[in-house]
Amino acid sequence: MLIFGLNLQSKTLPRTERTVELVQHKQGKYDAIYRDDDPIISRAKSVAMRLSERARAVDKARELPVETVHDLHEAGLLTLNIPRVQGGLEAALAIQTAIFEIIGGACASTAWCLGNHITTCLIVQNLLGEDSGPYIKAVVEEGAILAHAQIPAGTIRAIPGGFVVSGRWPFVSFSHRARWAFLSTTVQGQPPDWTPTMAVPDPPELHNRWVSVGIGDPGVSVEDTWHAMAVRASMSNDLLLDEVFIPLDKAPVFNRPPPEVPWFMDAPLALRIPSRSTSWIAAIMLGVAQSALSDTIEYARGGSMSLGGQPRGSMPGNQFAIADATMAIESGRAFLHQEVRNIMAKAQTMTPFNADEVIRVQMATLVARENAQRAVERLFSIRGAHGLYEAHDFERYYRDVRIGTLHASTAPDLVRELIGKHLFGIPADVQPRWM
Repeated sequence: MLIFGLNLQSKTLPRTERTVELVQHKQGKYDAIYRDDDPIISRAKSVAMRLSERARAVDKARELPVETVHDLHEAGLLTLNIPRVQGGLEAALAIQTAIFEIIGGACASTAWCLGNHITTCLIVQNLLGEDSGPYIKAVVEEGAILAHAQIPAGTIRAIPGGFVVSGRWPFVSFSHRARWAFLSTTVQGQPPDWTPTMAVPDPPELHNRWVSVGIGDPGVSVEDTWHAMAVRASMSNDLLLDEVFIPLDKAPVFNRPPPEVPWFMDAPLALRIPSRSTSWIAAIMLGVAQSALSDTIEYARGGSMSLGGQPRGSMPGNQFAIADATMAIESGRAFLHQEVRNIMAKAQTMTPFNADEVIRVQMATLVARENAQRAVERLFSIRGAHGLYEAHDFERYYRDVRIGTLHASTAPDLVRELIGKHLFGIPADVQPRWM
């Protein structure tokens, strides 16, 4: 298996015996961009080898083991977007993108959980400001996991000193290993700091708050609902609250920055990117597709066609499929890293971002996600019925790559609509569609 420039030998030892040893280093896809001895990249590669070894087992167990959390913590990967002054890695977006492809190629479930965790770290820092310190310190020093549910749900009623909250929040990834969860909900009435403007003279009927709860606290429980096809070990379960009191300081108002505005205007350069310029889902899918490609090349080289007995690699159809898959992955990767580098270059100028730059990142992430899925689909023609066997990794790659186009906030048609509106000069908030 090839993971980000690592040739992981898998033919000489049975799966149960091998330790995913590093046999030979090849020039990785990003070695022209990053130094191969970059400590963050090196740590991610080391973690990836261990994750790859246990990936099939955790997929069947449908949850990540404590050892995986420990590996991520020891490598510092839980702190990718935490500033150095707080003990984090403060990794630039380009480095984060590379890391998610590394981890995604080894274990998509782990990468998915990590992406949701670092997203929560951003949300918490934005929500709480200096009051986020205890949460961030726990992540840095203890490897605490933060989870979130971004789809507003539940019922919330105000009482003196806070709120009482009940309800169900779906898709809380990393749920079995998280210490805290931050849950989006809507509250009747205007937010406490609302003031009228010429554009919005009337107060809103609802406003968005995020409540923070300790998983396992009284009235807080995880329901094991994630019996899913893809990223089976991501533990994206439902979180249930039953009449839980939330003090005011644990239910801050959430005002997400506009797409072209950074989460933190005065953030360190490495973190000063627009709020809608995340690339981790696309990077994970490229990692899955790259592993599926490398695994399929090894498979085709090692046997003959079931009918006719010719070497699999000698068949023109298989050669075409390998070529198509490779071109899809490489083009998606090139576009993604081009736009990530452009965003980082703009961040260095310390000037405001514009909608064009954010739209280009969204285009690149969609192309990468769809190309990755298309590549794995194309490779299935080489595997044939053998691609269905759970005894091999390919069927897991085939399942996992699908999650890249299913995330609600980055759904392909939603992204296409935003791109199309932008190109036509139609404001993004204009409601579709036609009369």
